[in-house]
Amino acid sequence: MNVKRRNFVFGTMCLLSVLTLPVTLFGNKTGLFNGILASENPYSIVFEASKNKLAVGEINPTGYSGSGVATTELGNEVAFDYSLLINPTSNWQTILEGGFFTNINPIHGMEQITINKSDTTASVKVYWSNISIFSEGQCELFAAATDSSFTCTFDEYKPNYIKVVAIGASLKIKNMEIKFSCSDENPLEGGGSKTVLMGMYPQSKVTDATLLATLSTASGTLPTSADSQEWSDYGYYISDSVSSYMWYIDIENSGNEYRGVYFTSYRPDLTTSTSSSTYQDDNGYNTSSVYWFKYEPITWRVLDVQSSSAFLMADLVLDSQDYHYSTSNRTIGGSTVYPNNYKESHIRSWLNDNFYNTAFTAAEKARIQTTTVDNSVASTGYDPNAYACANTSDKVFLLSYSETTNASYGLSTTTARQLKPSAYAQSQGVYIAPSNGNSYWWLRSPFNYSASNARNVNRYGSVYSNYVTYTYNGVVPALWISL
Repeated sequence: MNVKRRNFVFGTMCLLSVLTLPVTLFGNKTGLFNGILASENPYSIVFEASKNKLAVGEINPTGYSGSGVATTELGNEVAFDYSLLINPTSNWQTILEGGFFTNINPIHGMEQITINKSDTTASVKVYWSNISIFSEGQCELFAAATDSSFTCTFDEYKPNYIKVVAIGASLKIKNMEIKFSCSDENPLEGGGSKTVLMGMYPQSKVTDATLLATLSTASGTLPTSADSQEWSDYGYYISDSVSSYMWYIDIENSGNEYRGVYFTSYRPDLTTSTSSSTYQDDNGYNTSSVYWFKYEPITWRVLDVQSSSAFLMADLVLDSQDYHYSTSNRTIGGSTVYPNNYKESHIRSWLNDNFYNTAFTAAEKARIQTTTVDNSVASTGYDPNAYACANTSDKVFLLSYSETTNASYGLSTTTARQLKPSAYAQSQGVYIAPSNGNSYWWLRSPFNYSASNARNVNRYGSVYSNYVTYTYNGVVPALWISL
């Protein structure tokens, strides 16, 4: 499948540092942890023309980039990364358009940042997060016309990390103050009790008539089987073969990105079926109409945290794909490969190509680890299992049977495993249970009694199995990231 990647002036996220323990921020000055107060407001960092400069040296018209240190009012040092700082003498720092600064040591429980600008030329975007990963879902834009002084309270989230970006022009910061509580109110924890935002994927359906008209005009001529125009062909199956009948296009408008979906025949619920067998119309999506979906931050459950790594699974069924397009055995490298072989499956290829390249920026990809994925017999939940395949090395993968039933990941109950689909997944033909709105979603583990079946989670959260050719099963990606 052809993936047309979008380009943003400002990346969805900027992954710049490792998550460190609270002692990193305050060194051996334990008095702060013991509640010793040295002034009326000890939990703050003040930035002025002669105090806590990050970029130092002569004025640099092209801007400095690197790392610097600021000192709290109690004398503790905090490290920052920065880009495109000029370093004038008349104000704290001037940040060129597109430049930024962000703390790379946690500042626990930030309550607000107050910025005093020297003029109202530039807009300012403030991001926040409990880990060093930033998303458009946790940010606030202060327009250029905003008063020269403004305060961001992070929607009362009390993050441990922030990032400040100059937009539209050079940002002249006269002075600034960060106030914090010194308490990590949003610690990263495993067991599914916490979520983080990372990556962007089409999710909610656009309904605004004016925006729909704008997007439709920008998308140009609609595709046909003979000419895809500016659209990309999904390359989906009908009656056991690939056919040109369903396309998508990505359009950027007013700083947001949208995906258009158009199809002239229904996508069948099995790769071997005709278009008359589908769930798209049940979901409210019909042929010869264009539907638009907004790219939005992906919410991930934190299943596990180990040292400087975190194990994540999507908290929503994001798409709908077959596990593999055929139930026939293949011969690869002189060996028989069964239809439910995860290593050679369509879904594995799709995750590490289409999804990976659509959902993540280059900076985010740098944080996604290459994982040795356990495909052993034990991981499938049944021994013996003649269909277990070799381990794989992947950026993105499906959960196994053993992971999906792991109590330490918060997945031991059927309720915890029940997931609903995005509107975009519905447009792709995912099944939605009328009783509870849940979807089926694929696991990577092969069924032990049939080469044509792979494990999935059904609408009630129970582990089940389906033919690998079913297209109505949802996709719930998983991955490991560096913190």
